[in-house]
Order: sequence, then structure tokens, then C-alpha cells
Amino acid sequence: MSALALAQARFIATLYSEDACEPGTAIYRRNLFANLGGALAATYPVVERLVGESFFREAARQYVLAHPSASGDLADYGAGFARFLEGYPHAAALAYLPDVARLEWACHECYGAADALALDFGSLAHVGASDQPRIRFELHPAVRLVRSEHPVAAIWHANQPGADGAPQRIEGTDHVIVHRQGGAVTVEAVAHAAWRVTEALANGDALGVAGATADESFGGHLAWLASRGLITGFSLGREAP
Repeated sequence: MSALALAQARFIATLYSEDACEPGTAIYRRNLFANLGGALAATYPVVERLVGESFFREAARQYVLAHPSASGDLADYGAGFARFLEGYPHAAALAYLPDVARLEWACHECYGAADALALDFGSLAHVGASDQPRIRFELHPAVRLVRSEHPVAAIWHANQPGADGAPQRIEGTDHVIVHRQGGAVTVEAVAHAAWRVTEALANGDALGVAGATADESFGGHLAWLASRGLITGFSLGREAP
């Protein structure tokens, strides 16, 4: 390692620590923690509302200390916050909190994901019946799937701006599809069967495979996805991956 690289590494290590440092370095450190902490607050507003500003600020500080930024884009920061909360001792009594964070990161990714052209229904209609089991649908780049043993969708909706913070459900498993509608992030809790179908498509399963374990509403689930613009393309391949 060159002398310059070594000096840079030492400087970064000093920034991401609580050790005493020179006044000039302290200014950099304060700005760094403020920027990264602000990025976390912007990405996880529901988590912050649930635990309060002081709790969140300290959790964010501990996260920043343990997870230096690896990107020059603040939008990339905070992907591991849910896993951090799983091991954060002060959040141990809030079993739902890490999954709320996972849902918020899914919303964050959904908002910044690329757009896509609409599904070409005309081309799809020309696929013969014998080839239909080989269809592999492509989901919109903004689609995200979250499963939780807690009612995270209800918690998320109850803690949006203007809401009273009281979720309609306080227990139960949630299967959530996060997507964009009209440029806005939409969080929908769906039936387990509908979520499983979406998960199969996201995994690249052909219709013949995805439908093999689905119930009689399989076609309805596909229609629901298509009606919301969540299916944007398709290809033909072997029926089994």
C-alpha cells in the first residue's frame, strides 16, 4: 500500500470512530454522521416514527460506526439497516421493527428503480396453447416482495403522513407486494397464493412450473399483476428451469 493510500485509510478509519481527533477532522466526522444519519432517516421514516427521534438517532449513529459508506451516492446507503436492527439490543423488544425496515428499503428501491415498457398483449396472444407453459413473464423492475410474520403493511400504512399511527391489524403474517403506480410507491398486502405466484415469476419460473403448485385462482393472480402493469414482458424457454 502506498503512503497516500495508507494515509487515506487511516483518515477514513478515524472518521468512522469515536476516538479523539483533530478539530478539522472532527468537522468532517460531524458532517459525515449528519449526512449518513439523514440518509437513514429519509429512507426509514416509519422506523423513526415508531421508535422516536432520539432512539433512531442513536441507532443510526451505531449503524454508521459499524457500516462505513461504500458509495458516493447517499441513496445506496442503509441496505443493511434491517439486519442491524435484528442484533441491536435496544430494539430486542420490537420484534416487528427489522421487517418494517425491510419493507421501507423495498419502498426505497421501488421508488428509484428503472421504468419499463408495458406488456405487449398482442404478441402474448400469438403464443400457441402448447407453448404457453414455457412462458416466462418479466416483472416490472420496481416490483419488490416482502414477507413478514408481522403485519408490516398495516404498520406502514398507519404511519404514513397524516395517519394516526394505529394499524388496522396488530398481528398476523403479511405477504406484501411493493410497486409503483403513477410514479408513487404502493404497498399492498395480498393473499399468500397471489404472493407465491408473484414470487415464482420473480424467480424466473415458467408458467407450467409456477402454476403446478398454485390454486384455481392462478389465472386471476396473473390478470391482477397484468392489470397493474407489474408484468412488462415475456420470453419462451424450457418449462423447467
